[in-house]
Amino acid sequence: MALKNSALTLLLFNIFSIFGVEARIVLPELLTKQAANNIRFLTKDGKFTYYQKRSGSLLFSTNYKVQEMIKGDIGTAYTIFASSARKKMIVLQNTNFHNFYSLRAKEKIFLVNYGETSLREVGTGISPNLLLNDTWLSYYDPYTKILNFENTSNSALKFSIKLNNRLNPYFIPEVVMSDDNTVYYTDLSEVGIYGVLEFKRNISKSEIIFKAPSSMMKVEICLNQDHLVLGAFGIHFSTIGSSISRSPLPLKDFSKRENLYTSELNDLGHLVCDFDKDNIAFIKNTGNINSPSFDIANLNSNDKKISALSEKKTISNIINMDGTLLTQEKGKYYIVKGDVDYKNIDTLKAKPDLAPGSKEEEKDLEDE
Repeated sequence: MALKNSALTLLLFNIFSIFGVEARIVLPELLTKQAANNIRFLTKDGKFTYYQKRSGSLLFSTNYKVQEMIKGDIGTAYTIFASSARKKMIVLQNTNFHNFYSLRAKEKIFLVNYGETSLREVGTGISPNLLLNDTWLSYYDPYTKILNFENTSNSALKFSIKLNNRLNPYFIPEVVMSDDNTVYYTDLSEVGIYGVLEFKRNISKSEIIFKAPSSMMKVEICLNQDHLVLGAFGIHFSTIGSSISRSPLPLKDFSKRENLYTSELNDLGHLVCDFDKDNIAFIKNTGNINSPSFDIANLNSNDKKISALSEKKTISNIINMDGTLLTQEKGKYYIVKGDVDYKNIDTLKAKPDLAPGSKEEEKDLEDE
């Protein structure tokens, strides 16, 4: 019997070797109790759910109760942002989602406490960010090219930064805040070259700390383990390649930053630095110069090792939803990192105060 098992094992090994069969990374699909395209935010523990209806309402569900947070016109779309601090959340409301298609379209921006429903309107703009442990938020006005900042506890504390970019109307700056006085952001020069600037609030002055060598390179920044992380990625068919480096905060000499990763290929980037303090996720080019393919990779910031997180070859996005790393492909959402079974968590229920069998209960269930 032992000899037979050994022979079978050897036969299977030879078959796999001949045909090149390898273990593949299979990403589980995100399954929920309702359509995933309605859900706007799910907490990691599954206790809170924010979702929208076709009627234009944004709803909050927890403990078998459903509460309407805000109502808009039919077809209104919402987007919700949160950070790893889990203190505040940003809600974007787009009332023209289905009839005005523009990457520069400004949306209403609301602020809400994490896990709550009381909204405060902040302003209009795009690309909002929660900064410095959720004590500040930023948003961008693509028409005036102004970065706006507001304190999340005291709305009277505000300041703004005027961008230099005059060439690319679709450019959106990346922003991080290392302390109450220091902001790092990206901008474009008069000829379209990326730069990273350091802004000091106390003197209202910006100073460039990094300039890309070519307009064929894009730059991303993020914070990880009290370091400023810089991702530089070649674009289009350039031969620049990719690199990821970091420098400890507060910055002393950014030119002497530590190199974490380099590649001869042009990666897509999309750095995610707040998912795990020891790791940075990004979209890596796993193909070649003539035939690129893209998947999510994990970069360990301590030992600098790269490991694959997906094998779909067509990945173009990463989403960090409250500690669950997601990606979207061909209309479906997949879990890249995370072990919560949202489908078996009872968070999306009808209101308990409705009489069983009543018309109100039937209508509420139908809407959900």
